[in-house]
Amino acid sequence: MRHPSWLVVVGVLIGGLCAACEEQVAVNVQCVTTGVPAVECDVVQTVGKGEVEACWDFAVTCANGSEVKAERTCQKVKDGATVKTVIPKEKLSGVDKCGGDGPPVGKLTGLTLNGKSTM
Repeated sequence: MRHPSWLVVVGVLIGGLCAACEEQVAVNVQCVTTGVPAVECDVVQTVGKGEVEACWDFAVTCANGSEVKAERTCQKVKDGATVKTVIPKEKLSGVDKCGGDGPPVGKLTGLTLNGKSTM
């Protein structure tokens, strides 16, 4: 796998109700793969101030058809903050099989806020 070419940016906006604070909240999760390899995600609370926990699944389909999957990741955010979350190589499966010519394709799925699906 050529790590420098393993660059994928994926972003998704999720919204819901913060049960503890009874306000509307929205969180944007944007992930970028790095050449380490690792996945860096920015979790941004775009609506509301109450603390919420966003969780997601992240996977990359490589040019050769193999897939790199990250363990389910969760991050708490509040007060309209941006929090960076790093998924290290140790929590990525299939990295050694990723290869081929062409760009990989990343995907965020299974998004939840405080354990509730936002889809």
